[in-house]
Amino acid sequence: MLLGTRIRDLCLVTVFALMSVALCPATVRGQVDTETLEDEYVIGAEDVLRITVWDNDDLTVNVRVGLDGYIAYKYIGRVKASGLSTSELAGIIAEKLAEGYINDPQVNVQVATYRSKEIFIIGEVNRPGTYYLTKRTTIVEAISMAQGPKSDADSDVIIVRKGDKGKGRNITVNLRKALEGDLSQNIAVLDGDSIFLSKAKTFFILGEVHKPGQYKLEKDTSVRKAISIAGGHTERAALGRVKIIRIVEGEEQEMDVQLEEAVEPLDTIVVPQSYF
Repeated sequence: MLLGTRIRDLCLVTVFALMSVALCPATVRGQVDTETLEDEYVIGAEDVLRITVWDNDDLTVNVRVGLDGYIAYKYIGRVKASGLSTSELAGIIAEKLAEGYINDPQVNVQVATYRSKEIFIIGEVNRPGTYYLTKRTTIVEAISMAQGPKSDADSDVIIVRKGDKGKGRNITVNLRKALEGDLSQNIAVLDGDSIFLSKAKTFFILGEVHKPGQYKLEKDTSVRKAISIAGGHTERAALGRVKIIRIVEGEEQEMDVQLEEAVEPLDTIVVPQSYF
């Protein structure tokens, strides 16, 4: 059937569970902690940072990273922030403050407002728009940020990614497979990605099946598989006389088909009743 409440809820549950893990701010005493920084957020232009120096209220401020990647900070002037993690920036500030200003400064840096890394989600999602990345984010998490896919969304998601010299490339992943745990489909999104969900392609099936109606058309769906999707055929079905009504150049054409033939978008499959 069409992507519906079950997939949308699973999508939301997945990302909300991941988001429930709190991010710890970086606190530094004169130097960067020895813990790994691989998964830390990388600061970028337009991010707003909260800088705290313990026991020095006048040095606790919010600063915006300029378009040139620098911040201006009391006593030490301009400091390059873009491209650094919060721990790395805290270490640099602590080192500079220790150079004759404060004895053993304890510096904490965290991102107050994320603005440097954005993605665009459009199409058949419940809340299309611009979203900001706060960490490594997969396609399932990204779609969940937009409140999940609509019930008539296609399983295939197209990601338009910026390339070198302004050239972009399209990446297609399957949301259903990503939700089922296929890591090759649940890829990470990157700054500047445009994510598009189109309406699902559908087919119709009538006659001697248990659940006639309209169904979402998955890739490589055969007539046999379509009958199975519709609950299987009844005992009165004449499988040897199945027909498809297909729109060709704007006109309906009725054709006999074999069960292994592929179904095309907007096909109407008719499973007739046996004469006997």
